[in-house]
Amino acid sequence: MKKMVLSLAALSFLASITFLIARSFRPSEIPNGGVNTCSNCHFNPAGGGARNLFGQEVEANHLSTPGPAGHVQWSPALAQLDSDGDGFTNGQELQDPDGTWKIGDPAPGDPNLVTLPGDPNSHPSTTSVAVAAQVPAQYELLGNYPNPFNPETTIRFQIADNSLVAIAIFNARGQFIRNLANGDFSAGTHNILWNGKNEAGISVNSGVYFYRLTTEGFSQTKRMLLLK
Repeated sequence: MKKMVLSLAALSFLASITFLIARSFRPSEIPNGGVNTCSNCHFNPAGGGARNLFGQEVEANHLSTPGPAGHVQWSPALAQLDSDGDGFTNGQELQDPDGTWKIGDPAPGDPNLVTLPGDPNSHPSTTSVAVAAQVPAQYELLGNYPNPFNPETTIRFQIADNSLVAIAIFNARGQFIRNLANGDFSAGTHNILWNGKNEAGISVNSGVYFYRLTTEGFSQTKRMLLLK
């Protein structure tokens, strides 16, 4: 009996260690995740146990696969949520308000201003949010989310000055599909929705499509996939 109790205790200990190790990679999968490590998602700073509001959102909707092996999918959608309801988005709290940071990129913003996206009592000052939201230094087509998508996706871009902006969609053969924008935009980051329809308002078929941002002196094209 004693041997069985010891065996169960050992298995329980190993399971808890495995549980923690299985998720030890997750802080590195969100911007500035190393600042607060496990506290980003758990009430317990050491990790494990009950998840806070941000951790619950990640576990439910933003993992590559369900369970301990799932990797966090940081994205504009997750960045724009205010998981803990403190009036600041997850992206603002982690110094990546637009959700453009990717694994391997340098830490965005100022790590000293990072707060906990799952704790309503931990949030940025209005000054730090203003710093994070300053005008971009360059023109860039940031990408679209979701990708693959069905039936719609949001295209994101940033411009450093007030500019005339054109955004057009083409199919894999280079044939024109639709103009999404052709007008003046202010300096900053912008989102434009494409509903998967052509210029005539007809839904297009599944496949690879390209979207091109054009301003005076700048042009960039990216690829997206429509799956039905």
